Amino acid sequence: MDEKDLLILDALKKDGSLSVAKIALNTNLPSTTVFNRLKKLRESKIIKNYTINIDKDRVYGNIIGIILIKATNTDQRTIVKKLLEHPSVENAAIMTGNTDIVIRIRVKSINDLNKFILDYLRKIKGIQDSTTMISLENYEKN
Repeated sequence: MDEKDLLILDALKKDGSLSVAKIALNTNLPSTTVFNRLKKLRESKIIKNYTINIDKDRVYGNIIGIILIKATNTDQRTIVKKLLEHPSVENAAIMTGNTDIVIRIRVKSINDLNKFILDYLRKIKGIQDSTTMISLENYEKN
């Protein structure tokens, strides 16, 4: 990876639908260079896929919950796999310290949050305790 690859990746991060010609124009690189480097970036799995950036608030809801989970001696990876099966769970991490697992969920309403906690989270074997926090403001890096 060099500066040219980073220019191409930055252009695609801003707009994944750009054509080779547009990327070349935006980066001041020859089209053949862009084409060949994109091919290498895909082959080396640096570019895994092309995707869209949706308005998650409008599609999935604007209530963000961070849930700290304390597990029993159960395999934490098994708990994480089960948590990630739920469509409201955006991500999960196994942690060090007093909290074993942290998840981030997105729901449309407090009622949906309540259903997630009571009807899903509390029924997962191996979860001993949880603390739920609701985000007042959310910031994401582009």
